[in-house]
Amino acid sequence: MKLHEIAELTQGAFINRIETLPSEDTINIKPLSLKEFNETLGVTYRISNERNVEITVHNEKIVPQLLTDTKSLILHTHTGKVAWLPDKFCGLLLTNNFIKIKFLKNVDEAFFEWYFNEHPFIQKQLAVLSERSVISLLKISHLKDIEVNLPPFQKQIIIGKIAQLKKKKESLMIEKRELQQLYVQHKLIQSVKAL
Repeated sequence: MKLHEIAELTQGAFINRIETLPSEDTINIKPLSLKEFNETLGVTYRISNERNVEITVHNEKIVPQLLTDTKSLILHTHTGKVAWLPDKFCGLLLTNNFIKIKFLKNVDEAFFEWYFNEHPFIQKQLAVLSERSVISLLKISHLKDIEVNLPPFQKQIIIGKIAQLKKKKESLMIEKRELQQLYVQHKLIQSVKAL
């Protein structure tokens, strides 16, 4: 089946089209950043001085389809990766670099995050899509036609839990490596002081 048969896909907003000056019928809202997206995937984000920006938008422009939640997946159009965002990143505005995937049928979000990001069946389709362009950029029209083969829902839940545990293990291994490096650095500094 095609992705559009099981999910509603919504492109994020162009900030320059919805940002406005503050007034009584506007609110300040924080857009989802690549830093938060990558943090969810456990990917190191190299830009250290990213600004914590809020923009001013008219109330009627903020619709649920443009906000992050825990019942949808978010796709970054340049990396082609999907993330299931945690509670702490709910309510952020999706910009045009992101596409929201909200499932219409029973699909386990943890399973689909793994399936989309790592399964060879999906990766092969994404590779074909990116061959056509110089800059790798997934379009919503292409995503809708991606073929998906989903196992029964109970099996999705099991695979999703295993994938989440794998992701957690990788995160802990990175943290362990960083702590070991700090420990060795501390010991080296102490040895020099002892001289």
